[in-house]
Amino acid sequence: MSEPDCHDGAGLLENPLGWALARGDEPAVRIDLHCHSRYSHERLRYLPGLTFHPLLEPLEVYRQAKRRGMDFVTITDHDTIDGCKALLDACGGLDDFIVGEEVSVRFPEDGTVIHVNVYDIDETQHAEIQRLRENIYDLTDYLRRIDKLYVLNHMTWTAQHRVLRSWQINVMLERFDVFEGINGTRSYAHNAFVWQATRGRGKVLVGGSDSHSHRMGTTWTITRGRTRAELIENIRRGVAAPGGAFGTAEKLYDDVWLVLQKNIERRLADASGLWQRFACRAVRRVGQVVRPLACFGYTLHQNMLIRRFERVLVA
Repeated sequence: MSEPDCHDGAGLLENPLGWALARGDEPAVRIDLHCHSRYSHERLRYLPGLTFHPLLEPLEVYRQAKRRGMDFVTITDHDTIDGCKALLDACGGLDDFIVGEEVSVRFPEDGTVIHVNVYDIDETQHAEIQRLRENIYDLTDYLRRIDKLYVLNHMTWTAQHRVLRSWQINVMLERFDVFEGINGTRSYAHNAFVWQATRGRGKVLVGGSDSHSHRMGTTWTITRGRTRAELIENIRRGVAAPGGAFGTAEKLYDDVWLVLQKNIERRLADASGLWQRFACRAVRRVGQVVRPLACFGYTLHQNMLIRRFERVLVA
């Protein structure tokens, strides 16, 4: 077997925003700050007890991002850096790769869970992050202490699908300097809420696709820097802007459906009994039938959520 080509498709795509961000001979660069490999463990709200995995292996995520013009690449799997480690094990040192993680963080007052991306961490720091993630105050204190870039993801999303209270939004605005301004899975209205909530507060906005399938590199952050350290420092200083595609309900459910299909195929391949194969095929068939209705229902629910979020912001 030949060695993996870790730099396959590594071309640069020009973006007009680069001229506004560049200083002297330092080029503008792009990075998708939010994407997942199959090392993420996903759970669908309406299929409790079942775990699913995004489509792509870490090396496939890396290659796809480079083909779409990303100068730097990260992987932000849920509460694990195993995908990042697998990529580095396969490729050795990658000067354009940043170890990342999407952390499930809890408000201790009521148990609300939000998502926070953290970058440029090692295994020891990952272990401490996981230990502290049950308390948003302890975790953010730690990340400030070790001087890491951390980003509040998709501000209108919680694991419980509830509307944040005004005091929780105030905690976010106090404890985070960098917010995800464009999430490639969330709709325009949900992204715009972040812009409105952070306006005039000196916050930095970044972008990421939140891809669980093949969409990495369709939403990005543009900044500058020749090295990982320079890129991270420039983002923290506010020399950054989000760009690329917004999400739609159809796009999200296409992602969910592709992931579901792939995981059913894996389960069918591993199934040892007739009942297991029947159950997998039944889930696939039910998904085909209810997908349009689920997409419509999701859109209604998201519209209701954003109206309630807007009322909280006004208050």
